[in-house]
Amino acid sequence: MEGLGAAASVIAVVELAAKVGKICLDYWSAVKSARSDIERLQKHIENLKTIAHDVQKLLQGPHGARLETSQKLLEALNNTRSQLGNVATKLEATLHMGRRAKAMRRLGLRALEWPFKSEDVDKIIANLQRDQDSFTNALQIDQTTEILEIHSKIDLATLPAASGAAFDSHAEEHNALCHPDTRTKLLRQIQDWANDPQAESMFWLNGMAGTGKSTISRTVATSFARDGLLGASFFFKRGEGDRGKAGLVFPTITRQLVLKIPALAPSVREAIDADLDVHKKALRDQFEKLILQPLGSIRRTTAIVIVIDALDECDGDEDVKTIIALLAQAKVVRSVHLRIFITSRPELPIRLGFKDVQGKYQGLALHQIPEQVVEQDISTFLGYELARIKKAYNGQVPLGWPGEDDIRTLAQMALPLFIFAATVCRFVDDKGRSNPVKRLKKVLEYRTATRNSTLDKLDATYLPVLDQLTSGRTDQDKAEVLAEFRSVVGPIVLLAQPLSVRSLAQLLDVELEEIHALLNSLHSVLDIPSEENAPVRLFHLSFRDFLVDPAKRTTNEFWIDEPKCHKTLAERCIQLMGQLLKRDICGLNMPGKLRSEVDQETINTHLPSEVQYACQYWVHHLNESEYNIEDDGPVHTFLTGHFLHWIEALSLLGRLSDGVLLTRTLLHAAQPDTASHCIKFLEDAERFICSHGSIMERVPLQIYGSALVFSPTLSKVRKQQWKERLSFIKSAAGIKDHWGIHQQTLEGHGNSVSAVAFSPDGKTLASSSADKTIRLWDAATGTHQRTLEGHSDSVSAVAFSPDGKTLASSSDDKTIRLWDTATGTYQRTLEGHSDSVSAVAFSPDGKTLTSGSADKTIRLWDTATGTHQRTLEGHSDSVWAVAFSPDGKTLASSSDDKTIRLWDAVTGTYQRTLEGHTISSGP
Repeated sequence: MEGLGAAASVIAVVELAAKVGKICLDYWSAVKSARSDIERLQKHIENLKTIAHDVQKLLQGPHGARLETSQKLLEALNNTRSQLGNVATKLEATLHMGRRAKAMRRLGLRALEWPFKSEDVDKIIANLQRDQDSFTNALQIDQTTEILEIHSKIDLATLPAASGAAFDSHAEEHNALCHPDTRTKLLRQIQDWANDPQAESMFWLNGMAGTGKSTISRTVATSFARDGLLGASFFFKRGEGDRGKAGLVFPTITRQLVLKIPALAPSVREAIDADLDVHKKALRDQFEKLILQPLGSIRRTTAIVIVIDALDECDGDEDVKTIIALLAQAKVVRSVHLRIFITSRPELPIRLGFKDVQGKYQGLALHQIPEQVVEQDISTFLGYELARIKKAYNGQVPLGWPGEDDIRTLAQMALPLFIFAATVCRFVDDKGRSNPVKRLKKVLEYRTATRNSTLDKLDATYLPVLDQLTSGRTDQDKAEVLAEFRSVVGPIVLLAQPLSVRSLAQLLDVELEEIHALLNSLHSVLDIPSEENAPVRLFHLSFRDFLVDPAKRTTNEFWIDEPKCHKTLAERCIQLMGQLLKRDICGLNMPGKLRSEVDQETINTHLPSEVQYACQYWVHHLNESEYNIEDDGPVHTFLTGHFLHWIEALSLLGRLSDGVLLTRTLLHAAQPDTASHCIKFLEDAERFICSHGSIMERVPLQIYGSALVFSPTLSKVRKQQWKERLSFIKSAAGIKDHWGIHQQTLEGHGNSVSAVAFSPDGKTLASSSADKTIRLWDAATGTHQRTLEGHSDSVSAVAFSPDGKTLASSSDDKTIRLWDTATGTYQRTLEGHSDSVSAVAFSPDGKTLTSGSADKTIRLWDTATGTHQRTLEGHSDSVWAVAFSPDGKTLASSSDDKTIRLWDAVTGTYQRTLEGHTISSGP
């Protein structure tokens, strides 16, 4: 290598940066006219020096020799050294220039001139930034080798990921990008936002269904990936199984980030080593431990962009709001330039989520783009696609086809729905039908249907495709075709996860050829792969909206009765499971074999896709239908005959934890007057899973061993399923008759637990402890959601606000803390007590918080601002508990002075003392 080595070059860069910074300081104090330019240059030099210091530490470390092998690193460092040297030379030359220097010294440097124009400073900074990015990126490449070789490798298989969620996945590869001549201003705006260090960390692009949001997302993701800025992407898709689950968003993004930025691996590995189930924790814990903390451990000057598409298709309104609140924290990561691009429909939960983080995002609604711009973009797209189709038909269409008037009409029909234009082009290009001229003419016949509403535009989008199924048929034939359409396409659009044609035929018990015959006419609206084992997908969710819209029940002959279709799917799932599930379905023949030792190929062979689907989603379809669970009906019969087989299948699929939730869903759906016996079985089944879940999850066949043996003798599951026990088990002595009153133990605190409280909706349990933490738990499953930390001493009490959005905690550290329950975000600290705070309570309207303390006082606080309102005094010893009356007018307090006091909660006036206790009136 020519010149200095990398280690020597970086030392020279550090020294030169320090020198230039010091000279800039001399100029700043003497040259007022150029202070803005001096400050800009000085700020950039300081940042450069910090990064160079980091590089120096790595180069001088035990693995520095390997890092020097990067030619790009050395080249960038030498360029930076040369550039800084030139700047230093020019600054010094001006500072010490001959006669002028003497004159300036006589004037106390007041006549000193800054030697660079603003454009010169811009050029210097740009050149330095370019080289800085180069050696940062080069170092990152070298660090990959270092990380892999010093045992920082992370087994990404331990983090689950949603299959097909990335923008460049196989599931997304055939979806369109924006035409190069469309959306140009919008795409430039997004690019500028990502590169602007002062911009908000989030960009929310929203628009109604079919306006092209996902196409924009794919284009943006592709562009950022090409520029090396894309860190990760997650494209939600309802009806695509894991792609609709909030719980897999952050693990999926983390896997992509580690592959893109290997320097994150040690921090992510540390999070996984500390908690193997971190991916199962609450969304806040996942986000902080898998994304925020690892990103905070690296330094990067260029942007890291995360693209999240179709957030409205995420299951769970509260989860959506939580995700938004968490992503809004992206700006707290100072060491990297993190940018998050989000698209969605402007649905209420999402609007509320962004309202809660106002001022922390940049937003744009597609309907705000001038109509003429959108119409021109659609015209451009149509012109390009129809020209391509014309070329493909090679002289089979008239020379002037389609004509500017037709394109203009189509664009006006489509406005503002890009999905209309895309569907029309697929329909016109369908080579299995009449020629393009006739098909385009068919579409234009619907021009009058687009003049009123968006729903009418969906008619014009999809009816030309569907009408061909019934056109020219007799009434009887038409009725048969429509019935066949509903029986096949209905399930396709309502499936929780797409299935292949072959699996669909098995699930629906329909001939394969019958499905193929119908789907052959629907290539314009369904993505139908040529391989029979690949899933059939919707091109766009608006097709589903069009088919199941209740308002179209009498006007759309292709309308699908959604509850009725869900009921059919539930019944078919139950039938399929009843026919195929059995004990040891994978033929393991080893009661002690671990689930981790069973390869996926074995599972897929014995549990084909349609059976896996039935096991996971039969309860979903049942819940979405108007199904009435009855004693001795299909549901009850399936459970009493195959409950253990179903649990085994869930265990093999890694979904045993879903069993508790699905059982509880069934419990909520069953009515005592029609399903009393079924309810009792389900209650027992829930206890069975909760009690033995740990062993059944790890060793599936122990469902028929220890789980069955050690269940109470009067357990309904045990009595019904005892015949399924492992063959060598004859009987077991000393087993209790009943489950007992204890349901579940929640463990995790490191010291005594001082208080618990349920959220108003009963879904969350909060606990406080002497270990200085608060823990939140899912009250239904007992799953730990998140840990809240911040108090410096024991936490004595917790309380939820009436709306459940805020949690208050009191502590021996003399403070009260308020937390956002959705995200676990710390909000504020209330200070004023002079001793331990032992109790907190919200008023019924949630506007006031009261606290009791060992300082003998009660304090009232405004919950909106945290302002102290008043102090109530009168007790002669520590106050242990406080409570508002249901109307919020009276406040009660209890104390070690053996009394209870009543107060006017509005004025703080003391009302009366209740006496009679002979020892302290503690909590």
